[in-house]
Amino acid sequence: MLRYFFTRVYMRFKLNKNIYINLISQIGIGIVSLSLLQRPGYAFSGYLPVTQDVPYVMSVYLPLIWRADPILDDAPIWVHGDAPVGTEVTLFRHEFSSNDLLQEAELHIFADTRYEVWFDGDWIGRGPDRFSKTIHEYDVYPVGNLQAGEHLLAVLVQWAPNNRRSESTRPFLKAHVEGLSPDGMLVLAATGPQWQCQLSLAWRKDAAPVHSWGLIGPTELLDLQLLAADWNQPGGQGNDWSAAVVIDPTQPVFHPLRVPHQDAFGWLGYTPLDQSASHQAKPESPLEVQYRPSSMPMLTSVPMTVTLKETGLLSPGFAVGELVPPVIEPAVFPFTASATTTITIETLSTSAAPDVTVRVDEVLLTWSKAGSDRLDVYRTSTQVAAGLHNLAFTQIPGDGLTFTVSTAGLIFSDLPFGQGNHAGRRLLLAQPVNLSGLPSGLNLSFSDLPAYAVLDLGRTVHGRLSAQVSGLAGSIVDIGWDERLTVDTQRPLPYPGSLHPQWNQVDSWVLDGAPRRITTLDARAGRYILIAAWGESPVQIQEIQVFEERYPLVQSGAFHSSDPLLDQIWQIGAETSLPNMTDAYADPWRERGQWWGDSYIVDHAQRVAYGSTGLLRRGVTLMADQMLYDLAPGMAPNNNGLHMLDYSMLWVHSLAEYGQLTGDMQTVTSAYLPLLKYMDHLAGYVRLDTGLLDIPYGIWGVTAYIDPYGYYSRYGQSAALNAMYYDTLLKAAQVADSVGDIASAALWRERADSVKEGLNSYLYLSAEHRYLTHIYGGASYPPTPHALAWPLAYGLVPESEQQAVVGELLTMLSPDPATPNVQIYGMYWILEALGQSGRIQEALELIKTYYGYLINKGATTWWEGFDSDKYQWSSLSHGWGSAPTWFLTTYVLGARQVAPDEWLVRPALSGVGFAAGSLPLSGGTLQVDWSRSSCEEMQVTLSAPPGTHGELILPNPDTSLVLTLNGEVVWRNGSPLASNAVLQAGELRLTLSGGHYILRATQDCPPAS
Repeated sequence: MLRYFFTRVYMRFKLNKNIYINLISQIGIGIVSLSLLQRPGYAFSGYLPVTQDVPYVMSVYLPLIWRADPILDDAPIWVHGDAPVGTEVTLFRHEFSSNDLLQEAELHIFADTRYEVWFDGDWIGRGPDRFSKTIHEYDVYPVGNLQAGEHLLAVLVQWAPNNRRSESTRPFLKAHVEGLSPDGMLVLAATGPQWQCQLSLAWRKDAAPVHSWGLIGPTELLDLQLLAADWNQPGGQGNDWSAAVVIDPTQPVFHPLRVPHQDAFGWLGYTPLDQSASHQAKPESPLEVQYRPSSMPMLTSVPMTVTLKETGLLSPGFAVGELVPPVIEPAVFPFTASATTTITIETLSTSAAPDVTVRVDEVLLTWSKAGSDRLDVYRTSTQVAAGLHNLAFTQIPGDGLTFTVSTAGLIFSDLPFGQGNHAGRRLLLAQPVNLSGLPSGLNLSFSDLPAYAVLDLGRTVHGRLSAQVSGLAGSIVDIGWDERLTVDTQRPLPYPGSLHPQWNQVDSWVLDGAPRRITTLDARAGRYILIAAWGESPVQIQEIQVFEERYPLVQSGAFHSSDPLLDQIWQIGAETSLPNMTDAYADPWRERGQWWGDSYIVDHAQRVAYGSTGLLRRGVTLMADQMLYDLAPGMAPNNNGLHMLDYSMLWVHSLAEYGQLTGDMQTVTSAYLPLLKYMDHLAGYVRLDTGLLDIPYGIWGVTAYIDPYGYYSRYGQSAALNAMYYDTLLKAAQVADSVGDIASAALWRERADSVKEGLNSYLYLSAEHRYLTHIYGGASYPPTPHALAWPLAYGLVPESEQQAVVGELLTMLSPDPATPNVQIYGMYWILEALGQSGRIQEALELIKTYYGYLINKGATTWWEGFDSDKYQWSSLSHGWGSAPTWFLTTYVLGARQVAPDEWLVRPALSGVGFAAGSLPLSGGTLQVDWSRSSCEEMQVTLSAPPGTHGELILPNPDTSLVLTLNGEVVWRNGSPLASNAVLQAGELRLTLSGGHYILRATQDCPPAS
């Protein structure tokens, strides 16, 4: 790029806070005309997003030159140039001077993997948003008018590569401050070797991961004694800081993340990399990274209501010991018995009895299960006489040992206890003993230790706990999150042992004797929080707050009806969306990856509750970027080699729907090349004789998913997959039309016709009104609900057969949600099938049966499956279960958006006595209220925002129907009496613009049968 060509800038034209055009003389440059469609994500060269919600065209006829983005010149820095060993946290400080007032100053910053930043001692934010290897979106913080004088930038950067959130390559920080000085644009404080840094030892590098597959990152085990409280404050720098090292971020370093594997059930997981030479990672070619300002607003931290549920003591009469590797065996601990007594030792094992051997005075003890209410706890005991004895352990596991030992009548002089590298184990091992009575408020004061408290947030939250803690130096506070309570003991299990051995969501702090405010660098998730305090009393944990980190949204959609259960179901879906909307559509608890099938349903639910398009835009862009490297990705970023045809087909649907709803052709056009590539890939699976996709056999991670119970729909000539392919071709044609590729649009529509013909010719059983699930290797698999629902949902069933097929679907569905044959994910397509077929009453009964079942079991957010309470690894906060929220607004209230300023209202007028609600639009909300008091009378009230237009549709108008619109008769005797009323395809359509309308209808009731 050129900068300051031939002459200084005459003026600086600012389109928004991240876009600058420098106007210069016309020497050697010429005149350039720009037409900029200002919409979210619109940018010159795809790099410079703007934030207007309403499109407008601005033409500029100016001599102009680009000013290169200064972050490209910021040196990437780290504390060293070597490959990191495990997680690292580096602290950065940079003191700088400004000679003049700097107006509209901004901090631009990016780091791999995440950062927190302070300016002149004040915390201003954290980031970045998740990123891919090639797209790095930096954050921009306004810091106001920067006064002349001394200033301080302090940044904490955590290198924590993971398999879900971001495609980290190596640790580094890039940042600078910029603003307007009297001499023009000025850049200050750019990262470079003049910055001071320190590799912090306060965070344990060997901390256990939150998930052993490397899905999220490490637990945070922080020793506050090693972290100066004022490190980020002016004047707080110590003497052990060094100059930053400039590194090359395009040269990846390698870290022991995970490589994919499959287990016996076909799940894709990750195991540690084999360190043998044959499995060593090979250097990659340098990456071409695009830096651009963040395309989304800063996440917001919303304070949540916190209820103190329980307090008590942990294993009274026992002391906890921690053996942290490396351990020299035997580990021997002398103790004294004051009289003849029994010594009892407990430890954990997630499989059979522990392999660790324990001896008291050379006598080998035998482990036995501690009891059915003590998960994974094994116990052994022996009697000892008064006097001096030894407790010894051998065959200690490589990751250390957590144990408890009874203290009644026993004195241990040197029992090892410390933070350890796996704080979750002591929370599982220690037995909670509830104390009657609860303190008022959220200020905990533990005078007897170890002690605990349980907090209830009411639903699963993705966020952080913040508290002021104080206690003697060396005392420890552990904080763990969980989604559920155990059935028997009603306790949360942030480390659930054998129930989910890969999982451990427990962070820990070693206190330094001074009051400190604690929180986590990364977010945590759960409904229940277990707080434990260990060491010397007292420990105080005060000013407890929990903040949900989420996309900034305000609920403007609503649904109310004559059935309170349906209203509750709608709202739970809306609230389930919240923790699933952060810097991507991602489940908040187990994985936090942007799986696109999951995202597709969350997006539909949030459309009718919140009306946002920002995450949809960002998601389709990340998926498009992934498709340039991974054919048929299931998620983005961090697809990790998944090949999921249905998830990637749903990306095509999302791209078409996004373009239709927003008119943002820049985003659609930028994704068109990946779309072409993907559609060619799909065409490679088509059989010439049937016109259908024929997918080779494989597990879901390399074929398709469809539904947790859609096993036989994932391969072969699948009815469900081909139905989705049919609509994918139509959606791709819609995109092609919008970008002017008429030839591709025609080709894809022709292929769609072929798929429809082939599916009905080869898979439809006309005598049974059912579709085969698939044909594979010449053999066919009998019908399943998936094989019927997907063709119905996507409109492939001939109109003459539709009601017969939907009737068969209803007979095939399990009537008992405790034994479903379609899981909660697949319910989206079941409900779409019923909605498209006009079977509203049956759909509502299905919703109340299945989702009412979850409410009766205590659900406050929708689960990953109808049986998720049976499995500790199954999430209780999965946005893919929110289909009823979309269905109730779209098919019962009857409101949907069809274009940027266009809506459609087709009220169900059945299933419930009345329905009222609102649908978010870019310019306001569409309000709809309908009621039907009898077969003779009904009323629809509609209020549409100014500048919008749409249609109100009533099906099958009877010749006796009389309609009045705002008191004027518009339909009588089967004929329209107003220019905006037409009869089309058996439906009465009223074209309306923004405003308030009352439609009243009367008609004769049909004769009684």
